[in-house]
Amino acid sequence: MAKFEIGEFAKSVGAAVSKLDTTEQLQYIDIDLLDANEDNFYAISNIEPLIDSIAMDGLQQPLVVMPGTEGRYKIISGHRRRASIQSMIEMDPERWGHLRSVPCMVRRYQSQHLAELQLILANSTAREMTNAEKMKQAERMEILLYQLKEEGYEFPGRMRDQVAAACKVSAPKLARLKVIREHLAPEYMALFEKDKLPEQTAYALARLPTGFQKRLSSVCPEPPAGYAVERLIKHYEEGWRWEPDLQCPDGKACRR
Repeated sequence: MAKFEIGEFAKSVGAAVSKLDTTEQLQYIDIDLLDANEDNFYAISNIEPLIDSIAMDGLQQPLVVMPGTEGRYKIISGHRRRASIQSMIEMDPERWGHLRSVPCMVRRYQSQHLAELQLILANSTAREMTNAEKMKQAERMEILLYQLKEEGYEFPGRMRDQVAAACKVSAPKLARLKVIREHLAPEYMALFEKDKLPEQTAYALARLPTGFQKRLSSVCPEPPAGYAVERLIKHYEEGWRWEPDLQCPDGKACRR
């Protein structure tokens, strides 16, 4: 049975590559043949500093891609770099047209699950992530590790600890993010995914019944602070209930 050293993943992508890949080859590929990866859930934002860096020093690191269909390639690592180069070419084709031929490390993986794992590892070590991205990353990582286990890979210890190590978050934080993912009402999840709801508040809200969260969101346009939600939880556990029947003059539920 294949041995899967998950601890190596938490160190760096470079240390894990030799364990993940079968072959790799450096090629220069036209940027129009590089497709985004449908498994990439990370935001492509704040590329201006990267554009400045490429303009000053050139592209310092090749993209990592895998062969697709009909001569095209799917990006594993480098979505922001591709977006930056594309933006530069669109802004000034004459000046930056030479960047169309993009250096890419073409890799062929033993498993599609290993390819997606590489995508997650590359992003987890190369960028600052929002809590929502960490939440999605942990969910995908857990699924991938179970799938790899079914393919014959082994990893010791508890799954939660392995996922936390690979995602570079503490086990308690991972547990909080899981509660948020599974129990936060859609109204508040939309704010959390936009990084407009603090983790503490999101975790507190997620511990309230979904119906209660929905009623709270309908009368509080701005989410309450985490400490205020903790007080609500305490009252709810003591048996308090909030079932307003009154309406404000505008016909909406009473806000007082």
